[in-house]
Amino acid sequence: MKKSNIFITLVFFVFSAFSHAEQALSKDLITSFQKMSSHWDKLEQSYPGLSTSLDDMDLSEPDKIISQIKNSKAYPQIKSVLASYGFDNVEEYYNVAVRIMGGMMGYQLQNMPQGMDVDSTTKMLKQSIQQMKARNAPSAMVDEMEKQLVDMEKNMKNMKEAMKNTSEADKKFISDNVQWIMSVLDEE
Repeated sequence: MKKSNIFITLVFFVFSAFSHAEQALSKDLITSFQKMSSHWDKLEQSYPGLSTSLDDMDLSEPDKIISQIKNSKAYPQIKSVLASYGFDNVEEYYNVAVRIMGGMMGYQLQNMPQGMDVDSTTKMLKQSIQQMKARNAPSAMVDEMEKQLVDMEKNMKNMKEAMKNTSEADKKFISDNVQWIMSVLDEE
């Protein structure tokens, strides 16, 4: 009997820890996220290059992104600011950021006009590049279009990664509150 009580208690604590670690998106959580994001912009003024060093990182490798942040000169201040907005650590903030981004992107993709999606846009850009090459367009123009294609494909990879981290509860919250979320995230 004692072993079963211990087992049930352990299961309860494990599930409590998981549910606490990733609470569903809420207005309070998104407001805290937005305030931290606004403060991040201020940190960039004191630590130029803070975000630039993260721009080329892949969202599918969060450990590298988080490690980059923790190894930055700004980290002690980042930690303090995170705590002031209710985030226990940079991992929690990153998780919320990816879930918001993934949820918003997923919502936008669902609401694109019929026949328009990211794949069709990529296909159209590839066709334009081929037509430009066939018409002997200036190489600088073609190079710029190819750079845009590479950026778009990278962004798509990141978008798909972010969307994988968005729970059904987060998707529902975003769908129900999309206008409010957009207005809050635009406050900067």
